[in-house]
This record gives sequence, C-alpha cells and structure tokens, in this order.
Amino acid sequence: MKKKTILLIIFSIILIGAIIWCVNAPYREVNLNDNLVTIQKSESCISVHELYKDKDWDTMIVIKPYDKRTASDERIDMGYAGDRAAILDNTLFDSICTLLFIKGNKLVAFSSIYRNVIDFSSLSKTTYKAADKIRIINKFATDC
Repeated sequence: MKKKTILLIIFSIILIGAIIWCVNAPYREVNLNDNLVTIQKSESCISVHELYKDKDWDTMIVIKPYDKRTASDERIDMGYAGDRAAILDNTLFDSICTLLFIKGNKLVAFSSIYRNVIDFSSLSKTTYKAADKIRIINKFATDC
C-alpha cells in the first residue's frame, strides 16, 4: 500500500509540473497595429527594424497568404509548437500576412497582420535584414 501511495504522489508531482510547464510555454505573437498606423503616416522609407523594437532580431520573414512552404520551414527554430501551428493556420487565409522576426535561426516574435490594415504581400522579397528599407503608402508595403 505504501508503494502505491508513493507512486501516486510522484505521478501527481510530475503531472502538476507538466501542466505548469505547458501553461508557461512562450507564445510569441505580438500586436504591431498601433506601430503600423504611426509608420504609415510618415510615408517615407523606414528600416525594417522600426516595425518591431521590443526584442533583438536580425531577419524578418514575410509569409504571404497560402505560403505554407515558408511557414513550415524546419530550419527556423520556433520552439513552442503552438507558434508554428498558428503561423501555418494564417497561411490558409487570404486576408493575413504573417511577419516572423528571427535572431539567427530562432523565432523571437511573430505578428499576424490583416491585409486591410497593411498589405505586406506586395513586397518583392520574403526575407529582409533589419537594416533593409521599406515604405508603407496607402496601406501597401513596398520596397524602397
């Protein structure tokens, strides 16, 4: 009887630890809408780094609608599986572009941008360095 009680306690502790770990898993989606509205008003060329300044990153990847190939790129370490699932889900919608902010090959943050807010699908490339320049005019992002 004592062995069963000890096993039950150990199992309970492991289960509680797993639940706490899952709850604290980092979900890296960020909201850039306020920042995009401010940037759009300037209508001048800005560095891509201006889009997201909260954390250090070196590359931005633009995932356009229906672009599952880029979204499922295994070379990008997305850590928490829920991030990859959310990013892949976004590719199913014509109304969303997703911006991935990467440091090395590790996902730092991502943002789901509705195309009626700013349309990033008109950009000519999918990968931008933080120092590259873009312009947002009339809700369309273009290269400088």
